Amino acid sequence: MSLPKAPETTLRVYGFCWFLRDDYDEARAAMADPEVLFDTYAEWLKAAKKIEADVAAQGGKVIRIRFDLPSFLFYCQARGIPPVEQARADWAAAELRHRYEEAGRKDANRG
Repeated sequence: MSLPKAPETTLRVYGFCWFLRDDYDEARAAMADPEVLFDTYAEWLKAAKKIEADVAAQGGKVIRIRFDLPSFLFYCQARGIPPVEQARADWAAAELRHRYEEAGRKDANRG
């Protein structure tokens, strides 16, 4: 007799653009859509932590991607896109993929 196979579950992982307090105002000012960001870092942080908790409650995981303004602006310029909310989300996802690819290459080189 064999045991029933456990259902496969896939952990949903999200790269999340994570601002630092000291960088928030400068980053917000550089955006084409500053109105969609919170006026203060404290407001943004509270909302960001709620998003993390909501994702975790749904079985997902948020990976904080430290926001780097020069890297982000280069990303936007290279793609011919404005520095807006969707671009921030796409940049964070690309940074997360890059981290996992780098980790995979390091693991492959150890073997």
